[in-house]
Amino acid sequence: MKIIVSIFITLVFQTTIAQSQTTTIYLIRHAEKADSSQNPELSEEGLKRAVRWTKYFEQKNIDFFYTTLTRRTQMTCSTIATSKQKEMIFYDFSKFTLKEVIEKHPGKTILIVGHSNTVPKQINDFIGEEIYQKIDENEFGNLYTITIKGNKIEHKLTHHK
Repeated sequence: MKIIVSIFITLVFQTTIAQSQTTTIYLIRHAEKADSSQNPELSEEGLKRAVRWTKYFEQKNIDFFYTTLTRRTQMTCSTIATSKQKEMIFYDFSKFTLKEVIEKHPGKTILIVGHSNTVPKQINDFIGEEIYQKIDENEFGNLYTITIKGNKIEHKLTHHK
């Protein structure tokens, strides 16, 4: 009987902790690319934007950095991750879900760098609504923020230059 009571108390305690934790996810598109080749690096303007993102995230505690396998996303993400002395986690966007990342890192803050078509789709799939449209080819300053606390999910889009 004591074992059953202990297990019950442990489960209640763990559930209470999980519901009181806040998980924050920032999603951005890679910065401007150098050209239209298959896997380009960042352009000069893209490098400047990556630095601006680094300055933006400077005062934010970020626990994990996710990036796709392309040069442009890696260059954008590594500028920010390096400034915080963190490693990047590489993901295949065709197999990637926000739900899995949230379950893997509850109560943490995560930055995900993706693409014009993958970032909005990942968010829409997670929230179960078609709210965010594909990012325009010339738009690079979108910051999507998802905050999860218990069963409450908030999301927003802000624009940064």
